[in-house]
Amino acid sequence: MSILSLVGRGSAIAESLGLAHYLHRYKRKPLVKVIALAQFAHLNSSLTGEAPPTPVAPDTDSLNTSAKLWMGRTPYETKTKLLNLLIPDQWIPSSPKIQNVLRYTEISPWKEHAILTPADKHLQEPKQEPAPNSKLKLSDARIVARYVRRYWSPYAVVGVTTGVALMSFSAYRLLFARTLQVVADGILVPSGALLIKGAVIKLFVALPLSVGILLLGERLGARLSSRIASDMRYDLFTHLQELPPNFHKEARLGDLLARFSGDMEKIEMALGKEFAAGLGDVIMLLVNLGVMVSLNLPLTLISLVPILLMRRPVIQAAGYFSETGYAMHQQKGLMTNAAQEGIRALPLAESFGISNAIRGYFGDELKKLEDKNTKALFGRAIFMHTATSSYLLLQLATLGAGILFVLGGTMSVGSLLAAMTVTESFFFSYSQLSNLRMTQWIDAAVGLRRLDELFQQQRTILDVPDALEMAPFHHALRFEQVTFSYNSSNGHAGQNGNGVVPKQQLTALNLTIKAGQFVAFVGPSGAGKSTIFNLLMRFYDVSGGRITIDDHDLRAVTLASLRAQIGVVLQETFLFNTTIFDNIRIVKPEATEAEIFAAAQAAELHDFIVSLPDGYQTMVGEGGGRLSGGQRQRIAIARALLVNPAILLLDEATSSLDADTAAAVNATLQRVAANRTVIMITHYLPSVVNADQIFVLQQGQLVEQGTHETLLVKDGVYRQLWLNQQSMHALQSLEPTTTNGVSHLLHNNEEAGHARL
Repeated sequence: MSILSLVGRGSAIAESLGLAHYLHRYKRKPLVKVIALAQFAHLNSSLTGEAPPTPVAPDTDSLNTSAKLWMGRTPYETKTKLLNLLIPDQWIPSSPKIQNVLRYTEISPWKEHAILTPADKHLQEPKQEPAPNSKLKLSDARIVARYVRRYWSPYAVVGVTTGVALMSFSAYRLLFARTLQVVADGILVPSGALLIKGAVIKLFVALPLSVGILLLGERLGARLSSRIASDMRYDLFTHLQELPPNFHKEARLGDLLARFSGDMEKIEMALGKEFAAGLGDVIMLLVNLGVMVSLNLPLTLISLVPILLMRRPVIQAAGYFSETGYAMHQQKGLMTNAAQEGIRALPLAESFGISNAIRGYFGDELKKLEDKNTKALFGRAIFMHTATSSYLLLQLATLGAGILFVLGGTMSVGSLLAAMTVTESFFFSYSQLSNLRMTQWIDAAVGLRRLDELFQQQRTILDVPDALEMAPFHHALRFEQVTFSYNSSNGHAGQNGNGVVPKQQLTALNLTIKAGQFVAFVGPSGAGKSTIFNLLMRFYDVSGGRITIDDHDLRAVTLASLRAQIGVVLQETFLFNTTIFDNIRIVKPEATEAEIFAAAQAAELHDFIVSLPDGYQTMVGEGGGRLSGGQRQRIAIARALLVNPAILLLDEATSSLDADTAAAVNATLQRVAANRTVIMITHYLPSVVNADQIFVLQQGQLVEQGTHETLLVKDGVYRQLWLNQQSMHALQSLEPTTTNGVSHLLHNNEEAGHARL
């Protein structure tokens, strides 16, 4: 067909089918593909009477998918089906629940997210997931060795005992091989019957003994695996608790939980029983090799050739298995996070009617997990069968060479049978080591790599070597030229790792809080109020200047003694899904019942609690869902009072409550503040009208300070904030008729807008 003819046909198609639309949607695709797409649409419409479908997305996958769908109704149907038969994945019917292609990746709230190790902190974006590597990484072996040394060494004696006990069946196989040689060669001699009888008796006696020793090893291995897993989970949990707040802001909860469950399940057996069993396999390999050499050295050398030839393919298969397994576990963590966030988002989904969209987002995560899990399982199969192939070649080489030796008169039939049995025992140990054990160790290496990402995260706030125990607060708390930025490098002011001067949350802040005062920090959003809270609790260290309590720099005292001075009431009160009694006692486990009752009474919560059918033993539900916001805040106040702190730190304690509840809680806070230093951080100004000192922050600087009355006289930031809040309260108290009038006005404006359209 000539080019002019092709162009002519293309023009005809364009005129009849609107090819310009396809050219526009697929302007970067070859013209031939675009014409083919239009032809398929035309044929489909002529057969069904339906309008040609509009392409979904301008990418090759969509083009190919559309082409396949239309080709099913064309003469190309047979060819397409034959081609699909060459793709095993196409043999599986499409899921009625999960889409075959990703549709919501760009708009989904659950996107790829990697936890960067300290060495990667200079990167602005998470690293892209690399393609599966066919080489087994030496770093994985180093990670395994490091964690084996850390967690296995305390139980080394028990581990070695376990490994020896698990060798009992392999030892029995070796004994059986030697007995087989005695039986085969003893039949041919007159005095062989006595030897055969003794050898068989030894086998019968050794069997129950071998089983008993094996069960002992299994029991020790089970306890060893569980103990090591418990140690690792405890260390991981403790380490996560010590990491700074900025890590937990970036990390995904579901992914962290997946490392506790799925990853630890892989590690548990590999670092416990399987590692001990691997030591036994190595010993039995050497013993079997020695027996094979004693039977026939040339045959032994010939038998080892297949193992040497298959070494490289086995290593490459192991590398592919490791990389695909790591990608699968990463995606499983993302899927777990998506599941827990999707469940927590049920009120949002129902309120906005986006349940179907949420299910679509989650379906995308499942599709990605399905693809990566398929690669991981196939990678495991490739590795296992590659290792198994070594055994088949080894058996073939041993049998072929052994027959030649027997025919040549250099080897007896009994020796050949013994050699075959010993070879099988040798490969059993080799197979256990290179197939089962190695598979589990690679799984463990994948899990350890993910756990190591967390262990590599550094705790930034530590006690200095000569830290002091802080005495009870008596005099004054001071901010002295305090400067702070969340983006500063290593907690110091100046340029960060990229050479950019970071934004300052606080700049040259100087103020004094005397013991026994009620002070408040107020200001617009972003002024630095929450930063004050973080620095006082020493969740972060100052970038410049210092904060002192009774002339002791906070960095020079122990964290435990500092935080023992402070009782905290936060905006969001966390409650465990247990009783009210336990939720109050959690901050002071040794507290007596009388102390807990007294704290509840001071928080004006006791009467409410005793009115409940179960009293203090009432379950609060998940996140305290069975209690109101005010009741949860009063539990937080009771907690703070239970530790009898010198400083009561209130961080937006009433901002999430309605006005009446907030006023009641504030009244309670003012009553319990007697004889304590109270530091309130809030944007709700009616809470601070009785404060001894109000510090007004703006853009990280102290712009005003004084009492409520003195600050109102000034025409400054505080007065403007106060007037704005009073105006807002006035609007909220409008009569319903006024509100209806506003709604009517909005409705009229909306109708006018539609008319203009």
